[in-house]
Parts: sequence; structure tokens; C-alpha cells
Amino acid sequence: MISKELLRAREYETIEGALVGEKDRPAFHFSPRIGWLNDPNGFSFYEGKYHLFYQYHPYDSHWGPMHWGHAVSTDLINWEYLPVALAPDTDCDGAGCFSGSAVTLPDGRQLLMYTGCDAKDLDPEGKWAQTQCLAVSNGDEYVKYEGNPVITRKDLPAGGDPYEFRDPYIWQAEDGSYRAVVANANKDGNKATQISMFKSNDAFHWSFDKVLFEDYRRIGIMWECPNFFALGGRQLLIASPMDMELEDAEGSIRFPKGNNVCYMVGDYDEANETFTPHQAASHEGASRSAFATYHPVDCGLDFYAPQVMKAPDGRTLMIGWMQDPSTANIHKIEDFRIFGQMSFPRELDLRGNRLVQWPAREMEECRKGRIISASMDIVSETKSIEGLSGRVLDMEIDISPRSSSAAGICSLDEFGIRFARDYDHYVELTYRPDSSVLTVDRSRSGQSDEITKRRSIRVRDRSGIISLRILIDRWSAEVFINGGEQVMSLTYYTPLEAQGITFSAEGSAIVDLTAYELIFDK
Repeated sequence: MISKELLRAREYETIEGALVGEKDRPAFHFSPRIGWLNDPNGFSFYEGKYHLFYQYHPYDSHWGPMHWGHAVSTDLINWEYLPVALAPDTDCDGAGCFSGSAVTLPDGRQLLMYTGCDAKDLDPEGKWAQTQCLAVSNGDEYVKYEGNPVITRKDLPAGGDPYEFRDPYIWQAEDGSYRAVVANANKDGNKATQISMFKSNDAFHWSFDKVLFEDYRRIGIMWECPNFFALGGRQLLIASPMDMELEDAEGSIRFPKGNNVCYMVGDYDEANETFTPHQAASHEGASRSAFATYHPVDCGLDFYAPQVMKAPDGRTLMIGWMQDPSTANIHKIEDFRIFGQMSFPRELDLRGNRLVQWPAREMEECRKGRIISASMDIVSETKSIEGLSGRVLDMEIDISPRSSSAAGICSLDEFGIRFARDYDHYVELTYRPDSSVLTVDRSRSGQSDEITKRRSIRVRDRSGIISLRILIDRWSAEVFINGGEQVMSLTYYTPLEAQGITFSAEGSAIVDLTAYELIFDK
């Protein structure tokens, strides 16, 4: 039986969502049907389609009581909205259905595992008690398990904080049993941040297994949205630490202060259930330190809470909320009925111990419009390319400095790309080959002074040469650097009429560019 809360949400999104036009949405980044979106949930492949659930408040474009929105796709680009899957309508989740994941059961049903927030159980700071709950597909509906919650405070490790205990990531082990990792804080003297693992024989009855990994508050105060999965013969743990301290590396920021996403590469002994991260100096140039095990997933201004899945063709795919949660309610266009978008899905791979990310190959099928190709020298000037403009583009750019002497001295001090540009607005990427520093700057995008305006990172030195792939989609960009070795994602809200793109150099640069106009079959 459908609850009145779920029925109300479905009626609201059907009526109000129909009033949001396609031009009010990103062209190919997923956005909510109506209202607010944050973390991706239950990213999976089920019954021949990709499923994406998401943290959802349909009634406002600000955060509110969390529902689970739901959409499906056959190509990761064109998404069909389905009715709200979950609403906060039971005792254990009355304050919100927080993030979680999905798995297909042997009987063919899809199981959702999520965090329920209990509105009647509050700590002195007003935080809700958090437990782990289940819902199971039954035709077109997801029915909450009558035995909810299935993991509670009694299952936490010693000292575990029941008010900071969330975001289960579930999978089926090789022996057919189930495991889930859950983020939890620990109030006991050491103040550890933990990823705890739970086990079940049938996916419905769970018990505490062990603390898989912990950190004594060196790297943030809570590791939200953990993902634990195999990739390229190794094991990866991806998590989203809250309130990290700044760590820079020779003039560029490796981890900014605040909320971030990091990954660890290691080995997993499934028989003994032990995860051993590889200890190595940072591949971004930082010295060996407390941060040596951790690496940033996305070095830009807006990326958080990603979720990883295995596609039926063997690819490992990841999608994330393209937003800094600390400034989410500031990034807003006044009259928009929706807020929030996902990154475009990324294919993951390992290159050594480096995570490599690349836009899902389905994007290349959308390169159906004009193709603009150019090779040019830029010498202490600003140039535009005839016909190159717009706010929905896929651009590949190779930039190399022209040597000014036989000794090979670099004559390029700085190279810049400006896009989403008009007389008053633009977003800028700048690259300095002498220091291998790439900077993204949205200080001229017309946004609030409360948001972070720019970020600089150090890229791998390739004799001053850099390769970029830039996905531009109305109010966002994802920049893939040197074949996906690093990524910088950001949102911005320059007027859609700001469509100019220019290139500049302080010194002499050789530029090869191919830009694709994207067309999507709706």
C-alpha cells in the first residue's frame, strides 16, 4: 500500500515537474524532475536498464526531508523519470531516507539499502539517530522491509556514534553472502573516523563484522558515502571526508579545506576481510606524509558523494553530485524550480596506482553536430576560432609551448581558455608550463562572493605539454586532464547568452583543437 507521504510526493512531482522546460535543465547532466537533488544512490543496472536513484526534496530547490528520486536510462545520457521510489514515511526513516546503494537478489528482485533517520531519537545537538534499512522491488514499487531497521546502534563497534552512521554500500561476495560498508564516527576517546563492514547470508539479516578501515581524524571528521570495489587487480576505497584540513603541494592545493572526495588503492584479502592500502608518496607531488595513502578523486570546485557500479559489459562506472555541499544553497538561479546535477558518468581504470577517469563512451555517439578542427599558433595574443561558440560542447585540446631557442627554453609563460563568455562574464582555465599548474577560475561568472572562486592543481610534468578534454553543459564543465589522470569539475551560472570561447597566450603556444557540437536523441 502506498503511503500518503509517497503519494503526495508523486502527485507533486508529476504536476510541478511538467512545468520545468528542457531549456531550464542541463543538456546531458542528470538533474531532478523538480526541486532539490544531492547524492546519487542505488546506481545500478537492473532489468536491462541503468537505474539512478538520488537524494531528493521535490517541494523546494533547497535541502529538505530526503526522499529517493528515481530514473532509468539505456544509454547513460537520456533519462526517463520514474515515480519517487522512497519517502520518509515510517518510524525509522521519518526524518529522511538518506543515501544508500542497490544489489540484485538471486530471485531477480532489486534490493535497496539506505539510511533511515529517526525523527523521534535526537542527540543533544538535534541530530537524528541513523539506522540502515531495506526496500525491495515488487513490480513497479519498492516496498520497505517489514523488519526495518536491519542494522542499528547495537551493531556498531565499541564507541560508535549512532547519530553519525550512514550511507551503506552493499555487494555480494564470491561465496554468495553479502557485505556492506557503512560510514560511522566514533565517540570513544580516540575520535576515530571509521568504515565498518557488516555481513549477511541473505541480505536481510545483518551483523557487525569488523572495522575495515579507520583514521584518527587526520583526514576529515566523517567519511561519507563509502565505495569499496575491485578495479584492475587492486581494491579501491572511495569516500567523501567532511571538514578536511587544507593540504597544499608546492603552490597548488591537493586537498582544499572543507568537504572532499578521496580514494585509496590497496589489496583486499577476501578470506580474512582485510584491506591494506598502498603506502606511497602522492602522485601530485606531495611528500610522504599522513596524506600519502589518500589521493583526490576530483580536483575541481564541485564534486561530492560519488557512487560506483559495475556495468554489464565489464566497465566500472562512477557518477557524483556535481556540487560542493558547503555552498549548495548559494549556487542558485533565482527563478529556477530545480537545483543540483550529477556529473556525467565516468569510466574508471587504474594506471599504476593512479585512478584514471574518462567520460563514458556513450558521449561519443552524441557527436552528431558540427565538428570544428583547428591548429594554430598563438603568440602573445587572444584568439577566437570562427564558428566555435556555445554552451553544449565536447572539446579536445592539446597545448604545447614553442621552444624559443636551440636549448629548448620554454617561451610560454601562461596559456588561457575562456568560455561561457560575454562582455561581463566568463569562466577561465589557465596553465603555466613552468610550474605545471592548472587553475580554474569562475570569479567572473556572476556568482556570490561566498563561494570558492578558483582552484589550482599541479599536473604531471610532460615537458610543458598538456592535453585537455572539456565537457561544457550550460551551467557546468568537467575538465579531464592528460587522458583522465586528473579531473576538475565545476558549476557556474553565467547567462546562457554568454557563449563565447577564446584562447590566449603570454608567449608562444601551439594549439590543436577538435570541438564537437552535441546532439541528443530524446
